[in-house]
Amino acid sequence: MKKRILLVTTLTLTALIFIHSSMNAAESSDESGFVLLLFDRLGALWGKPGLFTEVFVRKLAHFTEFSVYGFFLSWTVCEYKGTLKGHIFQILFFLLCVPVTDETIQYFPVGRSAEVKDILLDFSGALFGFIVLAAVAAVSSYAKKKKAIEKSSE
Repeated sequence: MKKRILLVTTLTLTALIFIHSSMNAAESSDESGFVLLLFDRLGALWGKPGLFTEVFVRKLAHFTEFSVYGFFLSWTVCEYKGTLKGHIFQILFFLLCVPVTDETIQYFPVGRSAEVKDILLDFSGALFGFIVLAAVAAVSSYAKKKKAIEKSSE
């Protein structure tokens, strides 16, 4: 059941990424504008109104959504395959394939464009998510081994 939930979550995240890519410039800007308003209020609390820009919000959104995607894709592979080792190439392929597809989709809506730097940003976010999952898996594995050694020495 856990595997299916992870798979559905990963596929849903991928679909949401592609849906955001298919928005026209006005829709995308409206969405970013709402988040920018929230960030502006946060900046005002720090005494720095206007600290954040729409470009910053958009780039942060790209990095964040792809970090979450990278984490869940890696977790899904880990659950299905039992480990990340031996499957890193396949994971990296999809972590790059989805940003390339995302930017390709963005080429078509009115007012949007495809940018190589966004592919790099998206891939960096996805790679960050992968690294976080790999670190969590390594710590978990270490804790299990340590617990097993402690039990055997009792």
